[in-house]
Amino acid sequence: MRVSMRVLAIFIVFCFWAVAARSAFAGAWLMPPGAGQAIVTTTFADARKAYDANGRLIQTPSYRKFETRVYVEHGLFDWLTIVAEGGYMNFSGAAGPYDHLNLLVEEAKAGLPLSLQGPSGARYEGLGLGALGARTLLFTWGEHIVSLQAGVRAASPAARRFLDMRDPVQADLRLLVGRPFELFGFPAFVDAQLGYRSRGQNGDEIRADLTAGLRPLPAILLLAQSFSGFAPRGGPAGVVAAQKFQLSAVYDVTASLSLQIGAIAAIGGVNSPAERGLISALWWRY
Repeated sequence: MRVSMRVLAIFIVFCFWAVAARSAFAGAWLMPPGAGQAIVTTTFADARKAYDANGRLIQTPSYRKFETRVYVEHGLFDWLTIVAEGGYMNFSGAAGPYDHLNLLVEEAKAGLPLSLQGPSGARYEGLGLGALGARTLLFTWGEHIVSLQAGVRAASPAARRFLDMRDPVQADLRLLVGRPFELFGFPAFVDAQLGYRSRGQNGDEIRADLTAGLRPLPAILLLAQSFSGFAPRGGPAGVVAAQKFQLSAVYDVTASLSLQIGAIAAIGGVNSPAERGLISALWWRY
């Protein structure tokens, strides 16, 4: 029973590991003063399995989630861009295999009538993450641009259970490196981010995000993205590692409006869910 409850706890805590992995590209480059963009992203995802402590897939209680996130970045000065994020989420998880048995045992000990139906799984509907930060240019080197981003993340006590946050406020600091180039004659870019995030459910975390983009046509941007997280100290779940890979396409309807559609899947991990889902987004540039 203890093993089952531990698996369920791991499953619930890290089912929203990738909330911070934004589907939109917001890399090392800064916005011009007075300009910016707003991106509304919707994600439908589920998981029926998880990666155990050895990185092997195992059966776990399933879950489904729906998220809507609004991400905004605005150029304040030529050396400073403000970023902000907010969201709503709906989570529905199945109960663990021994949850009903545990409930019957507790009811029997208390002398209460025994329940015919088991307890429901984890549920949450409401506001999700709120975040605010700033990105500043450090230096350029040839075609490379290097910037630094720092921010804070906050959520309600109920939402933090699904956002890998132990404290009401969490710090996020990252170094970003970007470079444009050409691939087979088409415009392309790569953006790499290495970050530190404080006080997740399993302690401080190392984050690593990688984005590669290619424009085969003037109105189409293809994105391949990897989002990784690693909690080396361990906690209730021990060492935790997660990696998600996302493929998407962005179509420029006008100079200001774009549509994005894609798919995301967890391709590896340790004590983390094997999640998969679909994403869509609306980009507005001003």
